[in-house]
Amino acid sequence: MAFEYPTRTGVVRLLKAGCRWGIEFNGRRHAQWTSPDAAVMAAFHHRTGLAEWDGAQLVVSDDLLRWRPIGDNL
Repeated sequence: MAFEYPTRTGVVRLLKAGCRWGIEFNGRRHAQWTSPDAAVMAAFHHRTGLAEWDGAQLVVSDDLLRWRPIGDNL
C-alpha cells in the first residue's frame, strides 16, 4: 500500500513499512504511525520528524481520499 501527494518541490509519499506507516519526502523517510490517516495528519501539520518537510511551507490534504494511490493500490 502506498499513496502520494505532489507539491511544488517534490512528492510526499505514504508507505507501509511492516506494521507502521511512514512518510517519505525527497529521499528521506520516517515511519512511526499506526495508520495512514495518522501519517496524513502528521504531514498536514508538518510534524513528521523529517526536518525538510516540517520546515517547508508546502500544503497537502488532510484527507487520505485526496491522496493518489500508487503501486498495488491502482
